[in-house]
Amino acid sequence: MRNVEGAGRWLDLGLLALAAFLRLAWLELKPPHFDEGVNGWFVDGMTRTGFYHYDPTNFHGPLHYYVLFVAQTLLGRHVWALRLPLALVSLACVAFALFGFRRFFSAGVCRLAALVLAISPGMVFFGRYAIHESWQVLFEMLAVCGLAGLWREGRARDLWAAGLGLTGMILTKETWLIHALAMALTFPALWLLERLSPSAPCALSSRRWTWDDLARVSAVGIALVVFFYSGCLLDPGGLRGIADTYLHWLGTGTRGESGHEKEWWYWLQLLGIYEWPLLLGLAAGALCVLPRVDRAGRWLAIAGAGTLTAYSLIAYKTPWCLISIVWPFAFVFALAVVRGAALVDRWAVGAAAGVVCLCSLAQCVALNFRHDAGSDEQPDEAEPYVYVQTRRDVNLLLDPLRWLVARDPAALHRRGHVIQPEHHPLLWLLGDFTRVTFDEAEGDPQPMDADWLLVDATAVDRVEEQLRGEYFKTSLQLRGMAPDRSTLYLRAGTFREFFPGRDPEFISAEAALLRELEPAK
Repeated sequence: MRNVEGAGRWLDLGLLALAAFLRLAWLELKPPHFDEGVNGWFVDGMTRTGFYHYDPTNFHGPLHYYVLFVAQTLLGRHVWALRLPLALVSLACVAFALFGFRRFFSAGVCRLAALVLAISPGMVFFGRYAIHESWQVLFEMLAVCGLAGLWREGRARDLWAAGLGLTGMILTKETWLIHALAMALTFPALWLLERLSPSAPCALSSRRWTWDDLARVSAVGIALVVFFYSGCLLDPGGLRGIADTYLHWLGTGTRGESGHEKEWWYWLQLLGIYEWPLLLGLAAGALCVLPRVDRAGRWLAIAGAGTLTAYSLIAYKTPWCLISIVWPFAFVFALAVVRGAALVDRWAVGAAAGVVCLCSLAQCVALNFRHDAGSDEQPDEAEPYVYVQTRRDVNLLLDPLRWLVARDPAALHRRGHVIQPEHHPLLWLLGDFTRVTFDEAEGDPQPMDADWLLVDATAVDRVEEQLRGEYFKTSLQLRGMAPDRSTLYLRAGTFREFFPGRDPEFISAEAALLRELEPAK
């Protein structure tokens, strides 16, 4: 018995080590995504003002920004510090699946479900991003675990888990409402299905929490929402945005003007490309109608299907939302494998499940460390998860600037101009530079000459007419699916040693005249 328990502990540790490696290894390998730059820019604003001013048109709760603020304050302004909290949260999701649900499922089911989440291409890919989705998954798991605990044991601790899970969802993203409604509607759907096809016996526990417990949980949840949405009580006006955000959100989801509209089958398409175990879990959810199935698994199958249906009906779709929709199917897949092994053939079912998981792991590694993170390769935009990703072209600007600062820290005060309509993630990436001018409504910066310029293709002719110096000139594309390319200008006098043997590609008329007069001097 001790040998079995010891082997189980080693399996748990190995599974967590695999999940940690996939999420933490080479975390800075790809440039910051547009949304990561926005989040970092918000954190920079918090550094100046001391709080996050909640914007109802941003559609994201404030908790994420405060965590990023702490990480950036303690660890510095770089991509690794910005991404580390979410990589740890994604790892916590795997740990929660592994240990948090063992009251409701066997250790084998929890281990297989945790493995599916550990190697999921989407869970890893978006767990390596400084965006909100991994928080949403973690808080959903906490809420579901609390609800299941209230059913099974009815204790106050489960009431706290459900309440804090719901609070965390509210503090994370406006889509908490979809998930909360799906969870609520799952109970009448489960009741109806139980009348038609009873599941395995699962007695409803008597209530062991008190109304005072409920009052305390509600008070803490409301206090946390008020505290964070009001900018730690420094910006009470932010509370008005809690209601306003849903009006904006409804318009964004229904007008069809965001550019992120997809067909209803989009989520199924992503599952078919990347998430084979989860897709099989979705298919196995149909078996929940059979009698004597696990009731907790039936509840998860119904809740997952309901959430997926709701998201499918909404035209606005971005791929990172998938991980908060389909994580319940990891447990449904695991339950189906365990049930199939018992009813059919242990070795055949286990081998088939192993092959599916190995395919998922191979897809995960290829996506995160090759297709989107090769040393010199651009992101593979044929990959649906690689969505409007910042291209490595951004390093054509960042590498010379880092070289310059390494030689002389005062180079942080060199002049630079960004003359293009989209500024993220450059606003955050260039946040340490004190004299960067971004294209403003009042017109072009004067003088136009600077140590470097990043110019949209539509403004190149106008800008070159105003330049007076010599520049190394490079064409680049900052973001996948961007309509126009940009042109980078690096002043020859500043960066000549960075490009030994290279002649400036742009020489203004004035600079050319000075070159002709130089021998006469």
